[in-house]
Amino acid sequence: MKIIHTADVHLDSKLKRHLDDRRAKQRRDELLLSFQKMVQYGDKQGVEAILIAGDLFDVAKVSATARNAVLAVFEDHPWITFYYLRGNHDADSFLQDVLDKVGKLPKNLKLFQDEWTSYEQKGTDGTSVVITGAEMTAENNKKLVASLLLDQAKLNIVMLHGQETETAGKKDAEVIPLREYKNRGIDYLALGHVHAPKLEKLDARGVYAYSGCLEGRGFDECGPRGFYLLNVAGGCIDAEFVPFCKRMMRELAVDASDAVTSDEAIALTRAAGVYSDVSQEDMVKVILTGEPSLDAEFDEKYIEKVLEEDFYFVKVVNKTQPKVDYDGFALDVSLKGEFVRRVKDAVQAWELSEDEAAEMIRLGVRLLSGEEKLS
Repeated sequence: MKIIHTADVHLDSKLKRHLDDRRAKQRRDELLLSFQKMVQYGDKQGVEAILIAGDLFDVAKVSATARNAVLAVFEDHPWITFYYLRGNHDADSFLQDVLDKVGKLPKNLKLFQDEWTSYEQKGTDGTSVVITGAEMTAENNKKLVASLLLDQAKLNIVMLHGQETETAGKKDAEVIPLREYKNRGIDYLALGHVHAPKLEKLDARGVYAYSGCLEGRGFDECGPRGFYLLNVAGGCIDAEFVPFCKRMMRELAVDASDAVTSDEAIALTRAAGVYSDVSQEDMVKVILTGEPSLDAEFDEKYIEKVLEEDFYFVKVVNKTQPKVDYDGFALDVSLKGEFVRRVKDAVQAWELSEDEAAEMIRLGVRLLSGEEKLS
């Protein structure tokens, strides 16, 4: 029997932090399309159950487009059982809207409450697994672990949505104290909330896994995104991560030490993109690093504009620290020379760090050269 473990799809995310209205709408559609394609992929692979470990949606009021599309996915795949455990972003509006629209929920949609609920999933190949889950709240967090009773003679999947910790504090809500879930007969602990995929040993018997999100939405979600495909056979559960995102969020560090102009920085960025196998479909944060000379002039907005055709979206951050040749300004009688000498004196007097001095000199020299304006 095959099962998909997914979470944190965050349908209806606004996605306007980096994108304009047009592309934000396009990305919202792509998130929905990725969810639909994941189910289609599972269908082709013979998947019999899909675990949604929270945050299927991102907002309290779900759009009609997302509601209808998700409902259609459930109804069009009656041979797949969907186990939907709501997360901290999910609300009742989706389920209530479905009830208002059609009068009942799909038979193949299984839900959880704030107490443990168990279902037995029987595969067409004769295998069987018990799926147990509970939706975490501030009120039930402390008692959930103590009330978890599993038949250790059976294969057990447990679903939760929250942040992993070693132990839970007195005021912690929606945290999962992993130490307390050890040695309780769990074969696979299917988690949601953390947006990066992760698979680790829980104890001698089982593992715990965050599937991560299907699509990265910000540059704190860089790298491959997808879901876990579980194969239940021979009395055990094997998990394989399946990369599935249409666009990958990427951070691209570019050493601009040898660059002087923006065009040279662009050439270095393109070369770094090829070396790192960055796709034109990716959303890229370019971080300029290194120690260029004080003559270097990098216009971040110009670089972004030129690179627009190279990537779906690009953001440029200048973190270079110019290499300052203090001795070269020792006899310079210009304002720049006097400015650099004063900064050097401040460094020697321990009033400024080297990093602070480098940034001050970078901006000060450009200002004195007329390349920067006071705001």
